Amino acid sequence: MRDDPPVDRYKSFLIDMDGVLYINQQPVDSAIEFVNRVKANRTILLLTNNSKYTRLQYHEKLASMGLQMRDDQIMTSSVATARCLAENYETQGATVFAIGGVGLCEELEGIGMRILEGEAARQAQHVVVGWDTELTYEKLKIACLALHAGAVFTATNSDATYPSTDGLWPGAGAILASVETSAGRSATVIGKPHAFMMQTALAVSEGRADSTLMIGDRLETDILGGWRAGMDTCLVLTGVSKREDVSGYQPQPDFVVDSLLELL
Repeated sequence: MRDDPPVDRYKSFLIDMDGVLYINQQPVDSAIEFVNRVKANRTILLLTNNSKYTRLQYHEKLASMGLQMRDDQIMTSSVATARCLAENYETQGATVFAIGGVGLCEELEGIGMRILEGEAARQAQHVVVGWDTELTYEKLKIACLALHAGAVFTATNSDATYPSTDGLWPGAGAILASVETSAGRSATVIGKPHAFMMQTALAVSEGRADSTLMIGDRLETDILGGWRAGMDTCLVLTGVSKREDVSGYQPQPDFVVDSLLELL
């Protein structure tokens, strides 16, 4: 059995945000302290499947909690989605209907896409679905019509829930399920645990899978995604998955901790 601190075994850390660093607007103090203690001499990339907010908004939110991170140390599923679209399609001037927040729209516009709204969006070349706390039936209808007309169908992530201080809210996956059902089509999903976001995160952090630890609070996204990418994984019990969920789950996380400070 190894007795060296787990943190010393890795050069890079991919760390989920929602449920790990904070829950809604409430910081997880031990996690903030952990990142501040290790970021000076190790590579840190913060990941989130939450597509709603911009990297600048995350930067400001983390700073208010005592954690200073650069924008290039933050990767959202919107960032990964835009990167995937740019690599696989001609996006300059392409039209898109987006279900999601300002973070998703900013990243799509950043690769030259033109966002359509209202009736014009029925003819959009792409439909991208993310987390939208202002979802309406009209938005679902437009997405369905565009998809039946042949639009490319992409989703930022498929998380069924979103962790908040008062419990679990419907996540992007709940919205995606409605659109997929009505359109009779499945989306290409980008966020954790899917390969594109995990591989992109490793590339951006310039890390190697065998020296990187994936830290998260969800077995079905963070732990599964890290394992698929060949990384060791750590489940922290501050968010969605609980200790009783670990028994019988495959793949098993390499570490299960109540606080990230245990890794020190």
